[in-house]
Amino acid sequence: MTSENKFGMLRKLLRALGLSQQSADDVVNFIVDLLAGERREHADAATMFPYYLRDDFLSPAEFSFYNVLHNVVSEQATICTKVGLADLFYVKRDDPSRYRIYTNKIDRKHVDFLLCDPKTMRPLLGIELDDKSHQRQDRQERDAFVDAVFQAAGLTLLHVPVRRAYRSEDIRALLSPYLSPPTEAPAPLQPAKTIVQLTDVPVCPKCGSMMVLRTARNGANAGRQFWGCPNYPACRTLMSAK
Repeated sequence: MTSENKFGMLRKLLRALGLSQQSADDVVNFIVDLLAGERREHADAATMFPYYLRDDFLSPAEFSFYNVLHNVVSEQATICTKVGLADLFYVKRDDPSRYRIYTNKIDRKHVDFLLCDPKTMRPLLGIELDDKSHQRQDRQERDAFVDAVFQAAGLTLLHVPVRRAYRSEDIRALLSPYLSPPTEAPAPLQPAKTIVQLTDVPVCPKCGSMMVLRTARNGANAGRQFWGCPNYPACRTLMSAK
């Protein structure tokens, strides 16, 4: 059995034990380094890590679409490219097994473009460029899963077919319903009760978790209590404690 096959089996075993793909790769890489007898602490950085800058960060089709997209959205949105789903979505931690399984499912997947509110960087819209590879069954299954993730989180994902050229007016008409939504300011915190009963604990309106009573330490509301989501910072929902 070749070393590559052995390490492939080790990766599968580590994934079966609940490790993410990245964590499994880290373990395998550590073992490879030990077997190779590398002395990283004395190695020069240039020879220690065999990394090179890619020339195809954006494919020609992606770069062409990016230029049109940049002209269309102007100051209405900030464009982010190749955003990892794990940076965009999260899973509640109330069930460790469910958290691990569904976090692993979005590991190493990304969306081609993400439009964000330029003032708050809150995600507004995801965009996928669909080329011929999206006609394959494995890509269709992947696309269906990613579509379901976006839908579950309440964020729209648009699929745009790859073309040789794009008309700005067509892209503008496609994006106009999602640009510049009103940004709501957080409600001011109110003085809290001294004693809180279990039945008074609210549920996070975003993710359904039981909220936690916290006390503001700084700012104009220092000393006041408020309800915060236990999934912070992934979920920043706040509610005043009345």
